[in-house]
Amino acid sequence: MPRKSQIPIRKRAVVGVILRHNTFLTIRRSQQVVAPGKVCFPGGGIEHGESEQQALVREIREELGVTATAGQRLYETVTPWGTSVAWWHAHVEENAQFALQTAEVAETHWLAPQVLLRHPDLLTSNRDFLVAWGRSTFAIPGIAVPPDWDEISD
Repeated sequence: MPRKSQIPIRKRAVVGVILRHNTFLTIRRSQQVVAPGKVCFPGGGIEHGESEQQALVREIREELGVTATAGQRLYETVTPWGTSVAWWHAHVEENAQFALQTAEVAETHWLAPQVLLRHPDLLTSNRDFLVAWGRSTFAIPGIAVPPDWDEISD
């Protein structure tokens, strides 16, 4: 794995929030990338000249080997190192068969929000996203905040 100083800092990134049957698609990062072994939503850096939607579709294709379509922009955060992250609702076909780019993604899982929020390997920025959703900062089409969310997210 490259040393931290060798990893370029992206100014902009995009994250795909994909749902199926009230569960979120998550990835476990490979050991060769930043934050190895962490669980998070798929996504990555936005390349020069690329729109957020184009980056979202490209990143999901690169990481998961499936075609995605961008839904609506849900949220925006800024990392402690200054990367602006756009969180997008995205769609993949119900019967899509993933072909993981194993250099970046070790595995995928469909996790209920309550399970994801409590996951010990959840990336901090993804936890923050879920907590903001639970506080009704924004809505995610197709899924309601679980009734016991306040008890879980404290």
